Order: sequence, then structure tokens, then C-alpha cells
Amino acid sequence: MPQNSDYTLAMVDRIAEEIQTANEFGDKIEDLVLARKQAPTGDRNTLLMAYWSLAFEFHRAILSLIEQKFYGAAFALVRPIIEATVRAHVTLMCSDEVLQRLHNDEYRTNLATVGVEIDAAFNLEGFFEAFLKRARTALHSYTHAGLLQLGRRFRGTDLVVNYREEEIIEIIRTGTTAVFMVNNLMTKHFGFEEEWKKNTDLFDEWGKHPNDKKLPAEVGAPKTKSVHFGAEALAD
Repeated sequence: MPQNSDYTLAMVDRIAEEIQTANEFGDKIEDLVLARKQAPTGDRNTLLMAYWSLAFEFHRAILSLIEQKFYGAAFALVRPIIEATVRAHVTLMCSDEVLQRLHNDEYRTNLATVGVEIDAAFNLEGFFEAFLKRARTALHSYTHAGLLQLGRRFRGTDLVVNYREEEIIEIIRTGTTAVFMVNNLMTKHFGFEEEWKKNTDLFDEWGKHPNDKKLPAEVGAPKTKSVHFGAEALAD
């Protein structure tokens, strides 16, 4: 029973190019914050910085796992990077009571309701609600060894890894968008205006990369917060 899939060289090359581009832009936007060398501390600020750091590490892990063809593990990390992004927003908008629950590790993210709350707090015009409504079932399935993961362990009756090219690319783009979004939040919150503008410019540049469309046309993003999430692979 073979474990390796029969991906074509052309497919491998396209995925490799996506990984390279994601790494390059990830480096650029991460450096915008690292170059500052310091940021204000405090209960909310410390949590925000931790989620920012975690999101970038998840992003690198997803890219590295895909590069090594550990696709199931990469897909399993999409929910954590989305949750880090969600919690970064919750940190800045929540009550002191919820903040304390975050610090005590007692907060539980409800993906069915938190999208509406984030949209209202950040004037995101229904973006998070729409994305999480489409994607949350798949996010759970990929992370918790559900049927979406199990079904991709077979090609017919053969035990062969079977993740489609467009799904893999969508995961790369979703993770990359997540770090752009957290970086957007981080730079804006700390008043790093030049870095915030540069992050927005780099997001626009990344979106123009010639490898097809970076993001599905139906997923719009408010200009003031400039974020999109691709969800095609997460809405299967």
C-alpha cells in the first residue's frame, strides 16, 4: 500500500513557487515589526505580541510541512493559525473579564459566534462571520482527524495521500493572509504607521503575484483593515 501520491512535476513546481513567495513576503512583513525592537507592554499588548509571534511560527510550519509533503499535518495547523488571528482581535476588543480568562487559559473560542463580534468591533462588514461560517466545520475536521483528513489518505482503494493542488495552494494563501492580518493589527494598534502602510502595500503586491488569483473574488475585505481569507479548500 503506497503512501506517496503521484503528484506531477508541474504541480510540485507550482506549489514550490507558492511556498517561496509566501516565505519571502512573510519575512518582509515580520521584519517590519522586528525592526522596531520593542513595543509597549501591558496585559493586552503582551497577549497580542504572543499571538503575533505564534501566528508567524504556524505560518512557517505550514510552509515547511507542505515543502516536505506532510500535507495532513499542514492542513491540521490551519485552525490554530486562524484561532491565533481570532484571539489577537479578541484581545483588543474584549472586556476585562474575558481578558482575564485569556490570561488564565480559560477562554474557549466559539467560531460560530466570534466572527460577528469581531466584525462589529473592527467594522469588518461581515468578513469574519462569512469566512468562519464557511470554514469552521472543515477547520475542525482537518485539525481533529475528521473525515476531511481521512478521506485524503486514499486514492480509490489505495492508501495514497490525495490532497489536490488547489487545496494545498489555498492553504498556503490562507496562512499567509492570516499573518498579514495579524501584522496589520499589530502595527496599527502600536501606532507603527509607516509599518502599517508598508504592510498594506506588501499585501497588495502579494495579491498581484502572477500565480493565478491569490484570493477568491467573492471574499471581499474592507479597505480600512485590508484582509482576505481564501476558503475554497476549507469549505469542501
